[in-house]
Formats: sequence, structure tokens, C-alpha cells
Amino acid sequence: MVSVELVLKNGKIMTTSGIFEGGLAVEAGKIVAMAKDPSLPTGEQTIDVKGNFILPGFIDAHTHVRGMGRSDYEDFATGTMAAASSGITTIMEMPITLPPTSTVQAFKEKREAMSGQSLVNFALYAGAGSQNIQEITGMAREGAVAFKTFMHPPPAGREQDFWGFYVTDDGSFLEMLRTIAQTGSISAVHAENPEIVEHLAKKLRSERRMDLSAYLDSRPGITESEGISRAAMLASQARVRIHICHVCAKEALEVVRMAKSRGQMLTAETCPHYLTFTHDEIKHLGPYVKINPPIRHRDDRDLLWEAIRNGVIDLVASDHGPYPKKLKDAGLEDIWEAYMGAPGLDAIGPVMLTHVNNGLISLKKLAEIMSENAAKIFGLYPNKGALSVGSDADLVVIDMNARKRLDASKFHTKARDIALLYDGFEAKGIPSLTVVNGTIVMKDGEIIGKPGTGRFARP
Repeated sequence: MVSVELVLKNGKIMTTSGIFEGGLAVEAGKIVAMAKDPSLPTGEQTIDVKGNFILPGFIDAHTHVRGMGRSDYEDFATGTMAAASSGITTIMEMPITLPPTSTVQAFKEKREAMSGQSLVNFALYAGAGSQNIQEITGMAREGAVAFKTFMHPPPAGREQDFWGFYVTDDGSFLEMLRTIAQTGSISAVHAENPEIVEHLAKKLRSERRMDLSAYLDSRPGITESEGISRAAMLASQARVRIHICHVCAKEALEVVRMAKSRGQMLTAETCPHYLTFTHDEIKHLGPYVKINPPIRHRDDRDLLWEAIRNGVIDLVASDHGPYPKKLKDAGLEDIWEAYMGAPGLDAIGPVMLTHVNNGLISLKKLAEIMSENAAKIFGLYPNKGALSVGSDADLVVIDMNARKRLDASKFHTKARDIALLYDGFEAKGIPSLTVVNGTIVMKDGEIIGKPGTGRFARP
């Protein structure tokens, strides 16, 4: 019998049609066979997965791994080690770095840098805003997976980081969307109404409100729902596919549902922190859990789960946001001074698997919202997001009975000292093996792969 490079046997393989008991064979980075164990070829390396589940590798469609001029925040090696530890085999990296990924030249530089350092596969968002409409077509040609746009101006002092992916007015927003439509790509939007936020924040600061609850009060659900509604209307006019990032407000869910019901080309994501915590549960962590949009209330969380089950929300992504501790500590006395975001790559796999064990969704649904749907939406399917003969050998083995108390001090992200959101989380369901392009990069919690294993994923 012909030998192959890697065989996984004695597993429960999650396919699009259901669970198949047996194993799979890998050669030259591809799945070349799926069969009952006695029918598998011999392997140069054979691993008995002991009856555990084999899923398509997770795809994190929203990360900020930074690198380049922000490598003190996170670099491509540490960020993708964190991803591999969580069962993620492909990340989709946002453009906020130095230089910002909002020109053709910057896009090429980042692609080259990540190619030598990434442990997992990577796709790149390009920035699109009022300032760089003329760069969009070229970045699409270079392989941008989508274009990221903020509907609010940069935070004070971060104008350089955000150059080329925020809009200053609806006229340039519409022109930008029409330009993206001409490329056939996707507009991914951070949708909030900045004028409401600015008005409320100014009022709260004048009242000397400087706690995390004040930050939440400055961003009520209407800021999300109005932003999404306006972005969806403009996208419909431009005839462009639109993806709404990190939806978390119950009011926003209704806008997404209505857009989908009328047949608009619109998809939406949420994040594990919105599905796991409520504001009251985490407000004692102050600036370390200042995230934009903010973690909201129990009714928002419950309706997010319902939206996942009924298809209003298409995928779950980490929105991994690492920073040096000093940029978070700035908000200990005044929440308005802290940078927004929290690390999540090390935790997303165990946290979402725990929700499966707790009965909130099925394992099959998890494979859809953390792999298959992202691959389909962003043009990576069926090379990614599926376990089938001919697909890339990107997969994760899951031990649904394993338990682990998450310890932020042992995370792989450089930002472990601000990763308090998931520190101490009691997880049940742990990734035990991560395979990227046929190469084992994580086994039993230990990173054994090398930077450069990951490849650029072009839609």
C-alpha cells in the first residue's frame, strides 16, 4: 500500500453531511483519503486520536495581530502561536498596524512579513476609507480578502494607525463602497454612529463619570443599530457585499435580520466575549475589558445566541486586540484614557467548546460558525472550512471531555498581562492537535510548529 506523510485514525470526522467514524490521510498539505481505519493507507506518521472529534481547522475572521511597527504589541509569530493553541488554522488579519495596510505597497510589505513568521495560514484585510479610494483596486488585485472600514474617526493620537480605513462623510463612503463592488470583494464595516457616541461621551465626562459603566453608557444599542442600518442602505445602493463586524446589541440584531430578510448580500459576526459575559460580570476589570463595541447585558447575550441558532449571525471571531499594559493601565482612574480591545486568540477555542458542552449550540453548528461559514463568505471554501478529499489539510482534533482552567500567564500572546477577561475561565472541551497544511503545529497544548508554516490565503 502506498505510504502518505500523515494519518489520523480512530476519530469522529465532522463533515458537511455529518459525523464519519474513521480517519484521514494527508500528503503534500492536502487531504488525500478519508476512510474507515482498515482502509487507510499507511503513514510515515500515524496518530491515534482515540475517538476524539476531528473538525475543519477554525478560521478566525477578525484578528489584530499587529506586527510591523507595532510588534511591541504583538508580532506575527506570537499571535499565530496563540491561534494554533486554540485550534485556529487560518486567521484573517485586520489592517491596523504601522504602516497601516491601506496602500498597495503596505499590503505587499505585510504579506511578505507574515509569510516568514506566521505559524498558521493568514488572509489580509485591506483598509478602505475616504483617504485611499484610489488604492482599493490595486489591493484587491494583490489578494485582499475584504476591505475594512470604520464609521467613526480615529481615537485621539492614533490617526497614523487608522489612515485609510475610516470614512469622513457618507458621500465618500458611498464612492468607496462602489469601488469595492467593482472589484467583486467585500466591505467589512465597524458600524457605529460616531455623533451619538461623541455627544454622550462628552456629557458623561462632564459629569465626572470615569468608570467602565460610563463607557458602556456612551455606546447604547442605537449607536450600533443606526450605524448598521446606514451602512446596509449605502451598500445596497452600491450593490456590494457587506460584512458587519462584532455585532453585540439586541437592537442591531433586528437590523441585520431585516436586511437579510429582504435578500441583501449581508453577513454578520459576533465574538466570544459578547456570548460569554455580561457587563455586570466583568465591570470590576475596568480598562482591561474596555472593548469597542462594549460587552452589554444579559438580554443582549441571550439574543445573540438565538441569532446564531437561527442564522442571523453567521460566524464567531475573536477580535483579538493586544496592547502593552501601560496603554490599558491609563484607564484605571479614567476609563476614557484606556485603549480599546482585549486579547482573545488563546481562549476562543476552549471557550466556544465549553459553550457546546453547556448545550448552547451543537458541535456541528460550531464548525459552521467558526470554520465553514467564514471560508464560504470570504472565498476560501472548499480549500478551507471543510474536511473532504482535495481540501487543504487544515484541521483540529478536539477532546470534548478534557477540562482546563485557563491561565493568562501561560498564554502565547505578548499581551498576556492584560488578558484578564478569560483568566481563570473553567473550560471543558480542549483542542489537542492543530494541523496546518499537513504539518502538526500544536500537540497536547505544546506549540511544536515553526514560524513560516502558514501560507497566504488568497480569496
